[in-house]
Formats: sequence, C-alpha cells, structure tokens
Amino acid sequence: MLCWLHAACALVAAPVDDTLRATANARAEPTAELDALTEHAVAAARAAEPDVALQVAASRCLFQAADLRLQRATVAWLVAHAEATRPEVLTAEDQVAAPVRAEILSLCTAGLEFADRAAASAPDQIAARLHQGLHLSLIAWANGPMRALMAGHGPRLVVAIDAALAIDRDFDHGAPLRLQGRFRGKAPWPYGDLAVAKAALARAVERASLPVNHLFYGDVLAAAGDPRGAEVQWRLVGTAAADESTRWSADLLREQARRRLAAR
Repeated sequence: MLCWLHAACALVAAPVDDTLRATANARAEPTAELDALTEHAVAAARAAEPDVALQVAASRCLFQAADLRLQRATVAWLVAHAEATRPEVLTAEDQVAAPVRAEILSLCTAGLEFADRAAASAPDQIAARLHQGLHLSLIAWANGPMRALMAGHGPRLVVAIDAALAIDRDFDHGAPLRLQGRFRGKAPWPYGDLAVAKAALARAVERASLPVNHLFYGDVLAAAGDPRGAEVQWRLVGTAAADESTRWSADLLREQARRRLAAR
C-alpha cells in the first residue's frame, strides 16, 4: 500500500516518442540538432538491446536534451524578468513552466530506463551509474520537492550518486562530483549539506575548468555566504571552454552567470 501511495504522488511522464514528435516542428537550434541525435540514439538502443554502450548513448542524449530545455527555459525567464534580484536569479530554474517540466520529465524517465538497463548488465559501468543519478535529479526537480520526497526519489538519487563516486569521482571532467555538489547544495533537508557540496564542487573545478562546474561552485558559495567567492567563479564561467558532454548548454550557462553578476 505504501509503495502505491508513493507512486501515486509522482507525476506521470508522457512517452518519450510523443514528446520528441510533438516538438519536431517547433524546435529551435541547437535543440533541433540534439533532438535528431537523440531520436537516432534511442532507435539504435532499442534495436540492439541489451548493448550497454548503446543504452548509455541513448541515456546520455536524453539527458542532454532535457538539460538543454531546462537551461533555455531558465534563460527565457531571466530575460523576461530583467529586474530580478540575485536571490531570484539564483532560483530562476524553479520558475520554469509546467509544459517544459513535462517534456523534461518525459525525456528523463526514458533516459533513466536506458541507464537502469545498462547498469543491470554492467553494474560497474560508470557512465550508466552517472546517468542514473543525472536523470533522477531532473525527475525529482520536475516533480517538485514534495512529490519527489513522497515518491522516494531522494534515497535512490543518493545511491546512484554514491555508486558513481565510488567507481570514478573524476569521470567525465568531474561529473559525479558536480552532480553530488549540485544535489547537496540545492536539496532540502535531510539531503542538503553545503559543506559536502562545497568540497565536491571545489574538486570538480580543480578537475576541470568548465562553465557548468564554475557556475555550480559559484552558486554553492553564494548559498554558503561567500558572495565574493561566488562572483569569482561566475566570472570564470564566461572564459571556460565546455567539453563534449556540456557543450549544448554552455552558452546558456554563460548567460546565467552574467545575470548573476549583474543582479543585486
């Protein structure tokens, strides 16, 4: 009965094919290119199941497509609210509208399924474990704190993050550390922990100077009461180069850093 109640609290994701098909004629670059790659990766993974590499590739594309939607919607809100204060700018992603949340939920639900299949076949596959955590983080965000808590996303996300960290915390330019830092820095009690978040993101920045690493580290420094340290990191967002995994959203993250620096 308890499991049924938990499931009932979570939002229901639309089939990923419907989500991609519905936006096919309204895509803006670079969403169009990424969505086309995602459709191809999903088809390849379905045709060759249980090929672990193809399952991971599909999961990776689905996460990137979801993240691109999140960052585009966040920047759109910031543009529409040019007078937002810094606290409002820092929480702009929480203002993303329901239709975009629904698309992200659909993409990440499918992405989590591919990651779960890959992890079941290869438990020590770092990319599979990482993408379990990445998709769960956006599924929890799309549901909102209360639904995510009642659906039990928090404990599963902790397991996925810890599994990825145990295999290789520096994988993909510190992606497991970045995920841990972002989750612990943004999550409510009992998962929020600014000390853990700061340590994880400091290591991620040390591992790789990426726009996303600097943006997230700046955010957690701001949350910890270090605005000057935060501003140093946000300035670095503008000069850091993205890697292959983060290139789709990098320009949008740079715009978010500019908005952080301009706001008071």
